[in-house]
Amino acid sequence: MPADATRFVRLHLNENSYPAPPELIERALAAARVRLNRYPEVDLARLRGLYADYTNASAGLNGGDAVLAEQVSPANGGDESILNTVLTLRPKVRQVVVLPPTFSEYARAAKVAGLPVAEVPLTRDYQVDLDRLTATVRAAPSLVFICDPNNPTGNLLGAGEILEAVTRANPDTFVAVDEAYWEFAAQAPGERGRTLAGLVAGHPNLIVIRTMSKAFSLAGARLGFIIAAPGLARELDSIRMVFNINVLTLAVAEEVLSRPAFVSAAVARVIAGRRRLAQGLAGIPRVSPYPSWTNFVFARTSRPAAEVTQDMRARGILIRHYPKDEGLSHHIRVAVGTPDEIDRCLEALVETMEGGR
Repeated sequence: MPADATRFVRLHLNENSYPAPPELIERALAAARVRLNRYPEVDLARLRGLYADYTNASAGLNGGDAVLAEQVSPANGGDESILNTVLTLRPKVRQVVVLPPTFSEYARAAKVAGLPVAEVPLTRDYQVDLDRLTATVRAAPSLVFICDPNNPTGNLLGAGEILEAVTRANPDTFVAVDEAYWEFAAQAPGERGRTLAGLVAGHPNLIVIRTMSKAFSLAGARLGFIIAAPGLARELDSIRMVFNINVLTLAVAEEVLSRPAFVSAAVARVIAGRRRLAQGLAGIPRVSPYPSWTNFVFARTSRPAAEVTQDMRARGILIRHYPKDEGLSHHIRVAVGTPDEIDRCLEALVETMEGGR
């Protein structure tokens, strides 16, 4: 358990405050303990199949749209999924395109791989500048990362529309859609809440990145998945470290994926908490929350975000700010906690925005 787990209310890492059912975890760990002297499976066939089944059932995918086990490549968390994607495509692209403000691991993975990063900033209302993006991908073979819903802004970017636009601009463009928060946006109206996992079979240059850290409450287990067309999935899998999923994580994942009914209930609780948090933030003077389709709420503050974050920490509440991004100097990100955690956060933020420590 992290050292700050009891000292602070942790609302800074977009964790799920509702643990997975203890009986599922205990049953999985009890079975795994007898295998700790052995290396884990290499092909992870059952895990791939279970996650494909979950993806299809949760999104209503069937027929030609259904995800197959052979299209799934397991990874040690979303971060490894991102790095494996960049490393696999390094010989085929000349740049990695990111849409800031967004998840910083995309640019970091590109630098690790020795690829230049091209930034196409979101507009003032945090939408994608399609004209600038299409011009960028026309200039060079590219890998475009789209976080949808986006971290940290919380809004839907319309990955399907972006995929169509960049594919028309340059058919050789690769598009990686990070759907870490997809379960929290599945009920969004129109097409923007739809997963792109059902499109990978017909788009050989499309990659969908998923994680079990958020909706499944398994951030500490470190398990993610890459979904792609079979040929590209084999390429992605070829650079995967042989034993990248440990025995304990594998046992827990297979157990919860065999009984995923708890996920929809957990997501519903988070969505209810998100509503509670957003309404509470909107009621605090000089705090302006943005609409969110994730498990966090992004908000503008009149006070500098660095000061707000520091003062909140002094009150026992951990939230996130972005000191490296000048455009976000007055913005904070607050994860959805339990009702008690949300109330404690709001109370502390009221005091913080009044300016006293």
